[in-house]
Amino acid sequence: MPRLSRIVLKNVPHHITQRGNNQQDVFFVDDDRQVYLDRLKEQSQRFGMDVLAYCLMSNHIHIIAVPRNDTALAKAIGGTHYLYTQYVNRMHSRSGHLWQNRFFSCPMDNQHLWQAMQYIETNPIRSGTADKPWLYPYSSASAHTTNDDPTGVLDMNWWRSKSDQFNWQDILERRLKKEQVRNIRLATTSGRPLATDSYLSKLEKIAGRRLRPLPVGRPKKKISDNKQEENRQEMGLPITIK
Repeated sequence: MPRLSRIVLKNVPHHITQRGNNQQDVFFVDDDRQVYLDRLKEQSQRFGMDVLAYCLMSNHIHIIAVPRNDTALAKAIGGTHYLYTQYVNRMHSRSGHLWQNRFFSCPMDNQHLWQAMQYIETNPIRSGTADKPWLYPYSSASAHTTNDDPTGVLDMNWWRSKSDQFNWQDILERRLKKEQVRNIRLATTSGRPLATDSYLSKLEKIAGRRLRPLPVGRPKKKISDNKQEENRQEMGLPITIK
């Protein structure tokens, strides 16, 4: 089955993820992650993409970002991964593909944005890499719990305009429901928006295309009157008298 063409909506948050080729590591030493963040910052500023959150695991990455134009997402992420691959091949004397295929992404509404941020910043907890999300040094959790981003990657103006409404550290201590995790993963790998029905309708108007999957199976055929009467007889129901 052909993969769905990428859905990118400007000024809408997107969850982005990509794994290493054959699920192999993409970060080999601590400096690699800093180089990746430097490239992400450069390419985001160059092409017009605001980064809201990120998490760099050993063999994959998660980013939540808002493209400010139709091509920003592909160019910023594509440019980051191209330049980072060049760096890794040079520094670690390797060759070949570093990343597995193209990256996955899906647009989200505000409700699911917060769930996705919680999901990616608690990733190190689910993997057993860290005891607390904000203690993991390669994600945005620390910046969001301290209101300080020394990397300069994140859109902290956006964050500070929201963060006085909740305690993010308390939220990161909670567990997402299994259904929430499943929905985030399914939407991201399928490329379809993660949103409520009402918001999906708005997104479809903006995109000018259908964003929901078509109903599974063939349309139901209308049963003839005679067939309906036969069915009623077989079920022991009274026949309709016309």
